[in-house]
Amino acid sequence: MKCGQFDQRNQEYYQNFSAEKYFQKLLGSHDNQTSDWREKVIFDVGAHQGESAEFFHHTFPGATIYSFEPNPKAASKIIEKKIPGNQVFELALTDFNGNAVFNLQDISHLSSLAPINRESRDSLGYAEREEHECIQVEAVRGDEFVNRHKIHSIDLLKIDVQANEVKTIQGFSGVISKVKVVFIEVCFYDFYTQKSSIREVESALPGFEIYDIYEVSKNPKSLGVDWATLVYKNTAFQD
Repeated sequence: MKCGQFDQRNQEYYQNFSAEKYFQKLLGSHDNQTSDWREKVIFDVGAHQGESAEFFHHTFPGATIYSFEPNPKAASKIIEKKIPGNQVFELALTDFNGNAVFNLQDISHLSSLAPINRESRDSLGYAEREEHECIQVEAVRGDEFVNRHKIHSIDLLKIDVQANEVKTIQGFSGVISKVKVVFIEVCFYDFYTQKSSIREVESALPGFEIYDIYEVSKNPKSLGVDWATLVYKNTAFQD
């Protein structure tokens, strides 16, 4: 038994945890009483089938939510139906402008600009059994999109792009000072590239400090870690 395995404080925390209150505190004003959610701007990069966008729409009524999902089936047929009026873009946000090859995989949340490594031993054997097709998608840098749409600032930049998180955050390099919070899934060990991405992600976030480890994915084969969702706050951001 490891120290803290049954830590009472952790148990009490999870029993009382509210994702809605967590994010409202994260993006709220100092007293968290006068926040006007209509003024918030949220980027949902790697929107998949709209799960996060639906949550943000419920948690921040009236906020402007930009959803980015290169998978045309998800973007045009699922997300827009879940949240009418939500701004959905069939774009891959990465570190260049142009066309890119998108690996559309049979496991929806694994679709990615990164090709899968069939030699890998990922946590649930995804690499051994997945099937995919390659499609051409439009790729845009994050800072190019922000400047093109004249977006003044981003309150929450959520990035969930399997194995492409480093290039995605690097694509925001020109406007990263305008971002308040980065909520990003990083690879402690990535079965696509067989490396960790955390150092590269942190080097691409100048002026940010880690605020929280929101979630950790355990690997049942090795009892190690596949990925973790980390929260970074911009120490110089001005509301």
